[in-house]
Formats: sequence, C-alpha cells, structure tokens
Amino acid sequence: MQERPVYLDLTKISLPLSAFLSITHRLSGMYVFFVTLPLFLVIISSLKYEWRFNALIENLTIVSFFSVSVFTSVLIFWYHILTGVRHLIMDLFHVGESLKGAHYSSIIVISIWAITSIGYLGYLFI
Repeated sequence: MQERPVYLDLTKISLPLSAFLSITHRLSGMYVFFVTLPLFLVIISSLKYEWRFNALIENLTIVSFFSVSVFTSVLIFWYHILTGVRHLIMDLFHVGESLKGAHYSSIIVISIWAITSIGYLGYLFI
C-alpha cells in the first residue's frame, strides 16, 4: 500500500488553465461578496442626496485608494461574471467539457476579460 503525501506543495503542481479559472472564479466570488457588495452599497447610499453624489464623482475622478478600489472591484466583478457564464455554458449546454475545449474556452474568457479591461481602463484615463 502506498503512503499518501503528507502535504501538497501547490507551487509544484501544474494545474490546467481551466482549473486555474475555476479556482479564481471562486476567489473572485468571495471578493465580490465581501468587498464589492459592501462598497457598492455605500456608493448606492450616496445617491440619495445631490451633494453626496457630487462628492462621490469628485472622489472617483482623482486617483485615490477609494477610486482604485472601485475600479478594481468593477474589474474583478466583470471577471467573475465572465467565468460564471463560461461555467454555465459548460454545465447547461455541455460545450467545452473536454480538456481541450475547457482550455480553449479559458483562453477565450481571459482574452475577453483582458481586452475589455484594457478598454475600460483606457476609457477612464483618456
């Protein structure tokens, strides 16, 4: 009988790209729930009064910890949506369930996210 490993060194394990996307989808979901959701609730509550809205716009137009947090949260939320749609398509329509199909769909999702994120950041800072 073989002994099971005492510990796993995750830096030495070569994960497929689809497994990396699955893990980061779960991590981004936790970030969205614990960081993005409360942050956006604070932002939504600031829309009650005009002077708070103007202060919010002013805070978002300058580079600060708050504005970087909001933009990062938007990008992570967008990543979570894209990977979630990928998982739904795989589960509901059985598209890309093979190792090769999952790899290519992972590349497509990362490409879409990177291109739209660069476009989003370019739109914000130009």
